[in-house]
Amino acid sequence: MRAALRLCSLVLALVAGVGSLPAHAETRAILVGVSRYQSASIPDLAGPANDVSAMERLARSLGASDIVTLADGAVTRSSVETAIHDMGQRSRSGDWVLFYFSGHGAQARAQNPDETDGAYDQFVPLPGFDPVGQDPESFIVDKDFYAWMKRYLPQDVAILMVVDSCHSGTMHRAIDPRTFAFTPRIAFRPGEARAIELVARPGPRLGALGADATPGVVPGEIAVPRREDLPNLVYIGASRDDQLALEAALPQEGAPQRGVLTYALEQALSLPGSNDQSPVADLDGDGLVTVVEIGSYLNSQVRMLTAQRQESTLFFPAGWAERPVFAAVPVPRLSFDLPAPYVMIAGQGDDLATAPQDAAWQLAASSNEADFLWLLGSREVLRSSGDVVASGIASQAAFAGVMDKWQAILTLRPLVSELAMRLTVDPLGSDALYGEGAPIAVALARTRRGGGPRYATVFNLASDGTVQLLYPLGPDGEGQLDDALQQSLLDTVVVPPFGVDHLVALATPDVPEALRAALRNADGQRAAGGLAALIRAELKKGRGKASLSIAELYTGN
Repeated sequence: MRAALRLCSLVLALVAGVGSLPAHAETRAILVGVSRYQSASIPDLAGPANDVSAMERLARSLGASDIVTLADGAVTRSSVETAIHDMGQRSRSGDWVLFYFSGHGAQARAQNPDETDGAYDQFVPLPGFDPVGQDPESFIVDKDFYAWMKRYLPQDVAILMVVDSCHSGTMHRAIDPRTFAFTPRIAFRPGEARAIELVARPGPRLGALGADATPGVVPGEIAVPRREDLPNLVYIGASRDDQLALEAALPQEGAPQRGVLTYALEQALSLPGSNDQSPVADLDGDGLVTVVEIGSYLNSQVRMLTAQRQESTLFFPAGWAERPVFAAVPVPRLSFDLPAPYVMIAGQGDDLATAPQDAAWQLAASSNEADFLWLLGSREVLRSSGDVVASGIASQAAFAGVMDKWQAILTLRPLVSELAMRLTVDPLGSDALYGEGAPIAVALARTRRGGGPRYATVFNLASDGTVQLLYPLGPDGEGQLDDALQQSLLDTVVVPPFGVDHLVALATPDVPEALRAALRNADGQRAAGGLAALIRAELKKGRGKASLSIAELYTGN
């Protein structure tokens, strides 16, 4: 085939109440954002203010009317604790409380290291935090959030906790600094964390209101609950511990800076799904968004939005996978329409001063405003993710093939649904860079079986936009999937041209005749245009029984 730092963890915690929700249940929200820091050692951020505004819109779409917002200088340890305490007083059985934090995160040497939490504490530095002259009012350790929620919020109140911050990780694939446009939400570098030791902090200051009736716990004492100590807590993190979580201009350059997982969450609950009445995170089209559905959707979206550099994680109590996240599903309020990506052409002549009328892109004023950079001298195409995505691109026709392919991928990205199946790339995964001659194995993994027959259609969009039909071929018949947990699709080695290939798999309840006919006609050609519309039609026709997976394969010397 043609093969072609925000040290962070955005945490999404969903806590559902016990039992059925009463008719009077309300949604309430506490939104906290820190963009500006007083210490010269902590860089300011552009994204949190935009994130908080977006979360307020989302909260209102969920019916929230009781919304408390704390921003920048108003954010202290006491103000956050008091907001949670007071919200507990106002909340009633069956309510949802959305707690949201956006800003930097960090880690420091643990005051009491143990086998469970390791040698470091994760904490949130607030605007006044200074690693040298620390004030306990200027930071919050992650366990403090759990202690306050366990103490001040009754267990029959559902909590949705979103913490868009950072603590540890690294990049698994080197970045090209010419176009890397992501910003790390990182307060301190990993090595600096070894030198930071937090001063003693006070325990809960206020009296317990609901769930926490632990004997001997009084205001001023330090309770040390962990995530698993809250039996009704579902937790989604923005990235694995060995990765970075990022913020960027989303969905493209020129747009506001956003935390990637926050942006994905807003889309998950605001874009229309297969039945148009419920959001796109309703992956099976039954009118509900369950814990496993929103976790699966966010995982795929975060991976694609960050070029596989970040992957969200999901933890939930046993038996909670199919539990609805909300009592009522929000009505979709956004559209799938995306503007054409911005392109900067370096070394262009007068004939390339403007984009062709029918181009799948628009010309950027500078490289800093570009989603893609075409370097005529080296014949490379770079993306704002910090990757060379195509090489050997020497003509307008060749560049048009590259951009047609990317327009198709960008259009399909919000529609990815990997609850039932997912493409995998081995042996290094999709976040690695594969060099020339490196072996590659592509497989289709079944993550959920049953529900009737499924027919798989798999093709590759090579780095230069060439379409390659992979499955089904002659001996594969109609491509009906069996009950095998994994089906091998391709074993090969990397050869030029280098860049990024996109492997696309669609599983449908019926044979997608029109799509397969189009793929046969386009096979071996730069002809990605029109494929996205056919796939979208099949997903809509499947009404929750169809799945779409996209794997990215990065190659280069």
